Amino acid sequence: MRLLVINPNTTQAMTDEIGHAARAVAAPTTEIDCTSPTGGPRSIEGFADETIAAYHTLETVARTQGQYDGYVIACFGDPGLYACREVSNVPVVGIAEAAMHTACLVAHRWSIVTVIPRVEPFIAEAVHRAGLWDKCASIRCTPLSVLEIEQDIERTKRLIVDYARMAIDEDGAEAILLGCAGLGPIDKVMQEALGVPVLDGVACAVTMIEGLHAYGLNTSKTKAFLTPEPKELVNCPDALTAAYVRKQESDV
Repeated sequence: MRLLVINPNTTQAMTDEIGHAARAVAAPTTEIDCTSPTGGPRSIEGFADETIAAYHTLETVARTQGQYDGYVIACFGDPGLYACREVSNVPVVGIAEAAMHTACLVAHRWSIVTVIPRVEPFIAEAVHRAGLWDKCASIRCTPLSVLEIEQDIERTKRLIVDYARMAIDEDGAEAILLGCAGLGPIDKVMQEALGVPVLDGVACAVTMIEGLHAYGLNTSKTKAFLTPEPKELVNCPDALTAAYVRKQESDV
């Protein structure tokens, strides 16, 4: 299996970390490429950031059609997820939905621990989109910005553990989801410190999409994720234009 993991922001150090986390859990037969778009924000911390990142992520998926057996969108807001499913011939999995669905198998209710407070609304939207709001005990936001995560990793660990403990003790969380792809490297340290399952969305998405591939499942093309209707796109990249004129062999 060949898998493309897309970091929707444009910070190369984070892309490298995400690639390492993805390869650490992948099967030996899975070949993983990890990339970020050629344009867009250095970090995704608001709706404007997310919209710009979604556009460039969509172009990346459209441009690489036929080269991969699946895609992972490695940002916890899952930017552009549904649009990418429309233009893709193979499964596309977001790390937020993968972490949430996996958490439901190991805990009755769970909490997301993430970065600065302004990300809470679009993370909440991702939870609602997955239909799992009743399983979400809380979304706990720390003072950390996305780009601060790697600047002082010991401070990051302390803050994330502290906020996760509050989620467990005060909100009733039975598992913790790391609400940023950049937090993935601390999952096992946190799990040992907290004594509950701690889930990195990148790891969850890679193993989930491997399962889809092994089981021979693809995205349904009967309604919501139909290939885009043919139409003219004005001043858009060639890859997106091609996605709008490409007729898939099967929409099932």
